[in-house]
Amino acid sequence: MLFQLSRIIILSTLFLASPVKAENTWQLTKQEEGIQVYVRDNPSSPIKIFRGVVTLPATKLSSLVAVLDDVKAMPQLLHNCKSAKILKKESDFSTTLYVVSKMPWPVKNRDSIVYSVMTQDKNTKKVLIKMQSKPKSVPPKKGMVRVQAMSGYWEFMPVLVDGKNSKNVKVTYELSIDPGGSLPKWLVNTLAVDFPFYTLKNLRELVKKPVYRDAKSPNIIN
Repeated sequence: MLFQLSRIIILSTLFLASPVKAENTWQLTKQEEGIQVYVRDNPSSPIKIFRGVVTLPATKLSSLVAVLDDVKAMPQLLHNCKSAKILKKESDFSTTLYVVSKMPWPVKNRDSIVYSVMTQDKNTKKVLIKMQSKPKSVPPKKGMVRVQAMSGYWEFMPVLVDGKNSKNVKVTYELSIDPGGSLPKWLVNTLAVDFPFYTLKNLRELVKKPVYRDAKSPNIIN
């Protein structure tokens, strides 16, 4: 009887633990054109946390940074981005942006205040750009729904082959966001996959343009 009771307790514990483990596991939801999109549940938002990954051949780190620094080109980079402008340039490494994201009618557009900080590891040359929302730093705008919570990062990691730089760069884009308000279920499911996929696809094309391809930065080690 005691053995059976112990067995039931063990099996019950394993059964209850399984879903928790699954929630923290990344799931590959899309793999096309060399781009992988992974998602996992977000307990604080209806939109899953997403991670997009792509490897760009013969690409300089300074070129990728130049694309992200060009705020005027943000609508060409970020999927569904309507506009973006600099609110404050704290330094060459930190910036605060005001970004408006388009939503299909009748859903209201979202606006967000995004603070980003860039660092580079001198040993690996990895560039990391961390992002965090600051929703209360700017008064609400009429006709907009303010994004209240957002965090994520861009990571540019040189790809090594036999210990040497192959001149290829692995790009990772991860974001956790609560868009605020209510969204249709079909839109929620679409955003988590389409946003990283098309953003990385846009990045791959933009970085080929001479203005970015030939860009140089005194702050970036290629």
